[in-house]
Amino acid sequence: MRLFPFFATLTLLLCSTFAQAATLNFNGGAVSGCSLSPDGLQYTCGSLALGSTDVIVIGSAYGVTVNGSLAMSYNQGLTMSGNAALTVKGNLDIKDINPSNLKVTGGNLTALGGTFLMGAQEQTVTANISATTIKMGSNNVKVTGKISAKGPVEIASGSVINGPISGTIVNILAASTRIQGDITATTSLTIGSGSQVTGNLKSPTIDLKASGLLVTGDVEASNSLSIASGNGIKGNVDAGEVTLDSSNAYITGNAKVDHITLGWQGRVQQTITCKAYTPSNPCSCVTNNSGWAFNEPMGPKCGPGTQAAPHHFQIDHPGTALTCAPQTVTVTACADAACSAKYTGGVDVTVSPGGTLTPIGNSGVATASVRQYTVGTATLSLTSVPGATDALVCKRSSDNSNSCNMAFAATGLMVTPTNHISGTQSSFGISAVQASGDQQACVPLFANKNKDLTLACGYSNPASGTLPVFIKGTGGFIALAANNSSACSILGKTVNLAFDDKGVAKATMSYADVGKVNLKATYTGSSASGDTGLSMTGNADVIVVPDAFSVVAIANPQRAGAPVTVSMSALNSAGAVTPNFGNEKPSETALPTLASLVRPTTIEISNPAKPDIQGGVVFKNGSVASSDMNWPEVGTITIAFKLANPKGYLEANTAVPTLPKPSRVSEEVQFIPHHFITELIKDKEADQPKVTDGIARPCAAPLTCANDGEQGRYAYSGQAIGVRVTARALGGATTANYDERNPSAMAPVLLEGLDAATGTISFPPSTPDGSSRLTDGSKAQTTVTGVAPAKFTLGIARTMVAYRFPGKAGVPVTVAPTDVLLRASSTYPGVAVVSSSSALIQNEARMTVLSGQWQVAHGYGSELLPVRLAVQVQYWNGTKWITNLLDSISAFNKSQVVFVNCKKTLDCSKLAADDLAYAVVQGALPQANRLTLLAPGAGKAGRVDVSVGNHPYLASTVGVVVFGILRSGPVIYLREMY
Repeated sequence: MRLFPFFATLTLLLCSTFAQAATLNFNGGAVSGCSLSPDGLQYTCGSLALGSTDVIVIGSAYGVTVNGSLAMSYNQGLTMSGNAALTVKGNLDIKDINPSNLKVTGGNLTALGGTFLMGAQEQTVTANISATTIKMGSNNVKVTGKISAKGPVEIASGSVINGPISGTIVNILAASTRIQGDITATTSLTIGSGSQVTGNLKSPTIDLKASGLLVTGDVEASNSLSIASGNGIKGNVDAGEVTLDSSNAYITGNAKVDHITLGWQGRVQQTITCKAYTPSNPCSCVTNNSGWAFNEPMGPKCGPGTQAAPHHFQIDHPGTALTCAPQTVTVTACADAACSAKYTGGVDVTVSPGGTLTPIGNSGVATASVRQYTVGTATLSLTSVPGATDALVCKRSSDNSNSCNMAFAATGLMVTPTNHISGTQSSFGISAVQASGDQQACVPLFANKNKDLTLACGYSNPASGTLPVFIKGTGGFIALAANNSSACSILGKTVNLAFDDKGVAKATMSYADVGKVNLKATYTGSSASGDTGLSMTGNADVIVVPDAFSVVAIANPQRAGAPVTVSMSALNSAGAVTPNFGNEKPSETALPTLASLVRPTTIEISNPAKPDIQGGVVFKNGSVASSDMNWPEVGTITIAFKLANPKGYLEANTAVPTLPKPSRVSEEVQFIPHHFITELIKDKEADQPKVTDGIARPCAAPLTCANDGEQGRYAYSGQAIGVRVTARALGGATTANYDERNPSAMAPVLLEGLDAATGTISFPPSTPDGSSRLTDGSKAQTTVTGVAPAKFTLGIARTMVAYRFPGKAGVPVTVAPTDVLLRASSTYPGVAVVSSSSALIQNEARMTVLSGQWQVAHGYGSELLPVRLAVQVQYWNGTKWITNLLDSISAFNKSQVVFVNCKKTLDCSKLAADDLAYAVVQGALPQANRLTLLAPGAGKAGRVDVSVGNHPYLASTVGVVVFGILRSGPVIYLREMY
């Protein structure tokens, strides 16, 4: 009968064990401990007491408010969808929920007055999240929805956020987080390396950590903005103090700043505007350490910011007009004195004489017309709303002057060329006209006659050139220059033209260069032609565009992130270089694009890194003169170029809509890493080795270690420590395609341990083969010469490596503490060497290597009792062995204790150490955990040599232990009785 209670209890336990998890359904029905609002949609619960496997399910359109905190564990679950809402008055902690149990596909999660936590697991939710504090854990999370905090927000590395983020202090941890949405922080914003943000950033203080970080959007930082090396902002910046660190930090848009410091190869691709703008010194707020001078193609360019009105207007006009027809002119709203930037705020202008109101939109340019019915010279002028701050500027193409005077005549020549492709033959008309009797219309002056006209050409944009315009009238082509290979001449040449019954003569022009050129026609009457005293002139501009870009020539290999030298030219229809391309103001150029990623293929890597081509090229005299174009990855690609100006060459798109043609695709270009970095893996890092002695330890007095920018680190000779080798682009971005799955991008990686001071193998005392070596840290100390390609994943390899002093294994060597650096290098075909060595930046792991040993004390005692020995870990300081007080890691076990040279009746094979974990504390085994040698037993007396001789990297002294000898004098032996 006494067994009955036992079986009853056992049955109860078994039933409890196999009980089903409870589900709390909030879908309109009753839920214990919760009240329901009159409309049946809102639950209010004092608390939710959940079992270890319970699941909360909130239906769409239902809301649950918990009047207290809620923390959920691994085996619990949460399901929400649609417009479901969970509001907790306190902390809401879902970080430990098994990802498969977290099924939030819509709704709102709110922690009123508390902290929202998720992400101890790789969790995914689709919901809006709000709280006082938001912490998105130590693991990758994926959130689709708005994230809003009254306090700080912290998001784990590798997370994916699709939605806006706001808080007081927002911290996006390194590395490789992806965010689609604006980020607003009222105090500060920090974004870790490798992250990608598509959205605008706004915070008083913004810090974009190195490297490989890209923001696609505008950035506003009222106090300070720091852009670390290799990071970029594809957008405009409005900030206080701005710093672009060395090297290759960049802003593609405009920057309006209190002050900006450009580090090495730092670049603002558009205009820098000093908020305290001084027209006489527009770059007064710029500290330029970029290596490029002000106003060089790659250097900083400064100008005024957004203005309430244009700086001035510029009218481009031919200089002549007819009283019988309106004359078109081009009006530009200029934002600065040089008109290098256009005013885009919108303005209405009226040009005189005779003009009508003409709106100028955000392009900053418009075509207007002027008219005067009387013969004479008029001075062009204009009025505008809003008005300009400076005086009107004119550009007269007839004589390439700055005159605003326009001559109106009753008779004249109308020249009507059309924009066309360089090197082709383009037909155009020249009309000889005169005013009708009422001055309202133009009528032909010449009909069915041949006339000799003087035709001349001039350069408008660029303002000079080297090649002439050829004109064909009734005869052959004639160069409007001194000879067929010289530049345009203002004197021009006589060309015979045939005027038809409408008074129009057809001519053909050909120009082997590009740009805006001016054609001027002049007729002077004579007695022979019966029109003595008749003098007519007319002129017009024509834009001649390149036909295509040449084949792109790029040498192999190129380095990731480094400027690529490009050989390419703008060509005419005959395939000849057009020497004026790139000399325009503003200059024209070509935009590089990634034509294809050849390798890695998607078979090799399912989702390879495929960033855009960055930077660009600068043309001069028709060919690429300089380049900061780069690709921040490794792999094999092809590159093409297209005209950068979206409105066409010199904005001639309306007339020549598809030219110049894009370039042909380049040959395959291989990109290799720019450099490696080697790092010591540190405690608590995600890739920390599992073995406790697998990291180099921090230094402290009295030990002085190699300078690594921190306190320094040390390891023992032969001790395997975690080392990280990363392939990087210039600027510091990790090249993710450097991966063992992409073998075409890789070359054998050599790993060396070198003298930190000299970078050579010059110490310690050399081995017979003349070298020191790296090993795997095993007992055999097998030589390591490099990092296997199979260890590289997404650009990073992790390996265990030891630096070993020469000497016999297991025997202490007296080598003083030695500063060592770890260098990684690869040699590609063509002798391109990728290395971690750098004269500018410390890219190499540094540590101090110690010659270490176990110091085993002597001892004696009864053969019937254990003997406990003091053991220390020591290093050679250059003069003597001293205890390493910094070491609380080194350890050994009983299998590493060696017994040899047994004397008398001792049998070494029968001796053993107690099965304990022997770990030092501040360099010595604690008193309570000394090395314990088990008693050999009665009749087993004698001497034995004891060492920690099987330790993989620490040598050992030999302690002599004698069993069977009692201490002299009065001794009380204690033994516990059981």
